[in-house]
Formats: sequence, C-alpha cells, structure tokens
Amino acid sequence: MTLRLAVLGYGFISDLHTRAAQAAGATVVAVSGHHAERAAAFADRHGIARCSSDWSATVSADDVDAVIVGTPNAFHHPQTMAALAAGKHVLVDKPMAMTVAQATEMAAAAAAAGRTLCVGHMWRYRDEVIALRDRISSGELGRVVRTRGYGIHAGWGPSGWFVDPELSGGGALIDMGIHAIDTARFLLGDPVAARVSASIGQAYGDYHETDPHGRIDDDGVVLIDWESLDGGPGVRSVVESGWWQPSLDGVEADTEVYATGGHARIWPEFTAGHPPPDSYEHCDLAMFQAQMADFLACCHTGETPRASAEVGLEALRIVEAAYTSSREVRS
Repeated sequence: MTLRLAVLGYGFISDLHTRAAQAAGATVVAVSGHHAERAAAFADRHGIARCSSDWSATVSADDVDAVIVGTPNAFHHPQTMAALAAGKHVLVDKPMAMTVAQATEMAAAAAAAGRTLCVGHMWRYRDEVIALRDRISSGELGRVVRTRGYGIHAGWGPSGWFVDPELSGGGALIDMGIHAIDTARFLLGDPVAARVSASIGQAYGDYHETDPHGRIDDDGVVLIDWESLDGGPGVRSVVESGWWQPSLDGVEADTEVYATGGHARIWPEFTAGHPPPDSYEHCDLAMFQAQMADFLACCHTGETPRASAEVGLEALRIVEAAYTSSREVRS
C-alpha cells in the first residue's frame, strides 16, 4: 500500500522531506502552512494536489495516512499530538518539541495509538556516520575515551522564527548543537547521559528585537558524561554549538573520536583551514531519503525507526539540561 502523506510547513526542511517522500514512492497529497500563498507555491513546485492554511483540517483528512511536521519548533507538540489523535503516523523534525515534558507526552501518545513516531535526526542515516559507528562497535579503535562534536555555522546565522525564543525554544544549541549531541550518542551505541554541564551565551549576533531577554544563544560548549554500556568507564563528549562563528572547525554533526587505539573523525577532510568546496552538498537528499524509507517501512511493519521517539527525547533532554546548567553557572 502506498502511504499518503501531508506536509506541515513549506520551508527548507519540508522541501527536503517532501522530495525524499516522493523519491521513496509515497504520495504527498496535501501541504499546509500559515501563509496560504506560500503553501500554494510549495504545492505547485512539488505537484501536490491540495494546499491549505488550516493545518488541523489537513492532519485529520481521511486521505492522509502520515504527517510530516516541518514547522517552527513551537508547533511540533500540538501538531504531532493532533495527528496522532487522528490516527496518523508522524515524522516530526528536530527538536522533537520545545520541552522534555512535551516530548514525553508525544512519545506516550504514539505508543498508546500504535502509530509510528520518527524524529528528524537524519545524521543517523548518513553513510559516513554509520561507517564510523561500525568501526567503533567492531573494536577497531579500542575503548572510546572522549568525543568532540560540532554544530556550528561559520559566517552565517538564521533569522526569522529561529531567533524568536517563543517559536524556537533557544538558539544555536537547539538548532545545531542537538545534531552533534545525537550524532555522538549514535556513534557510541546510544548510551543515556549521566551528567550534563554547559556554558552557553550570546557572542556574535544582535537579537534584541526578537529576544530582549537574551534567550537566543549563538555560542556554547556542552560537556556530557555518558552512562557506561558495558560496566567499564563511561565516555565523555564535548559538543560545540554556534552561529556566526569566525572559523569552521568541523562541518555540521562532524565528530572526532579519541580512543585507546587511536583517533578518527567522520569527515577528516573538512577541518579548520580546509572548508568543503562550494560544490559539496553536506545536507544532501540521500540521508533524508534513507530516513524516509525507514519511516515508511516502520509505518507498515510497526517496527521502531532508527530515529525513534526515544532518540528525539534523549537528545532534547540533554539540550534542556545544558540550558539549565548554563543558567545556573551564570547566576
């Protein structure tokens, strides 16, 4: 059976998810967003028959089997909950929600409804990331001691709803750092965080118009101590996040691994002083297609997707703990 999808949102991420869904053989039957004219343009670009500014009616339509939530972060919880209540499967972009409490409610609702809930942690589907995970799990590098990950934009930062804390829930950490956090966790075999500490702040941008209380961060360092998976010493991870940084020490989600048997990183060719060429597409369609194929298959089989609700929940739990830690340090 070909699944029929509805897409909420018409921005960059919804474009990628829509292209991935169509490439995977799904039918996208509707798109909805706040501005009807932008939804109509998106529908025309992707050959989608129906567009609307009424997302509630879209997710409850009888001809929709699954919903892609690609809207601003503040809408992830209400839209996912509505879709699950209507009996739909959901792929929600990261962060899963604005708070751990919301994400927990979403995970519980999906389980109660018997629906698939997948979260947009797409780096778990990238070939280079999987290759390093397999090297680690094989024992090739010995015991992993520490990782260092990057979630940074150099010379650039987003605008619009990304810098409005009421819509985003934070800044570069919840936008970019969360990718590096989840990538480190995936590489290590998905341990849970035993302790999280962080120093996070504003350094480069002026967000006063949308963020008069200084809640949008564009520079931060997070330290995670992971619980051991084998009874031995746990691994610690350092994650750097930021917008408008003067240097790119590693591309998005790049992670270095320091182990008793050596050192490795996901993209060793793209380091400080060696940025990727203009022709290189880092957020390529292939990993989104792989994630979409996993999501669609799990909708049919009832199995758990690689980027599960638990994955999204643990990543958000670490981000929330990091923000809390940083506030405590500054107070």
